[in-house]
Amino acid sequence: MSILNRLRENIRLVSSTCPGLPDRLKYLSCMYCAKYPWTKWLFGFAWQINFRYPHPVGSLRLLIRNNLGADAFILSEVFHHRYYDLPLPFVPETILDLGANTGLTMIYFSRAYPKARVAGVEPIPENMAVLRENLRLNQVDATLFQSAASVHDGHVEMEIARRDFDHRVLETTHPERFTGRTMKIESISVESILEQLKWKRIGLLKMDIEGHEKILLKKNCAWLNRVDALCVECHDGFDEADLVEISNKWGFALPQKLPILLLVRTGFAAGPSTQDP
Repeated sequence: MSILNRLRENIRLVSSTCPGLPDRLKYLSCMYCAKYPWTKWLFGFAWQINFRYPHPVGSLRLLIRNNLGADAFILSEVFHHRYYDLPLPFVPETILDLGANTGLTMIYFSRAYPKARVAGVEPIPENMAVLRENLRLNQVDATLFQSAASVHDGHVEMEIARRDFDHRVLETTHPERFTGRTMKIESISVESILEQLKWKRIGLLKMDIEGHEKILLKKNCAWLNRVDALCVECHDGFDEADLVEISNKWGFALPQKLPILLLVRTGFAAGPSTQDP
């Protein structure tokens, strides 16, 4: 697609998504800030933008950053392409988001499942600040953990990426994607999260942790017996074949290949997930 045709398509998108001209201009700037970084001097580094989407999302007000298009990319995945519009055979009452970033998926789940209890885990302080503001702007009541989901409680070293959705637990990676900086972050296990939340089960577990899933889902992971459905974004070194192995071991049906991969517990009857009252 030519640059001009792409611009026309994006103008149509923002016109159908944003209710007013100021919001449309800000959203366009958000889309093109990686290519035209001078837009941050014109519009600022972060701004609140009003959006409108079909049911069940409705109207939103979101804080979006001019950060090489990272926030705009996730916004597109969650609200335009509806990555998390999942064909679940039940209505989850507890939802845990590992790798919550700026809270967009948490907001989507809160609109799709308004009676669910929602919790999110996000390790990067800058992302967490935006996450808290986005939840406040959209009146989402959720429990937050500023930690990295890991096998054990303690600390991990995280590599700081150039884009705000690529930060990951330190390991062998693609150096060109990273800044050379690392950050020591508090880590928390899923068992500890469940204990603090006082949940017996996780109705829906969303996992987007930039490659650390290959460790979290294979080591000390008996907690998978307490998960009814798992949607996971796979990264380098972990793929559908690994999820097939996990499905066989922990009682899930074979993965469903959607925009993301979805595992649902075998033989799960339609109806709500079971957890503490």
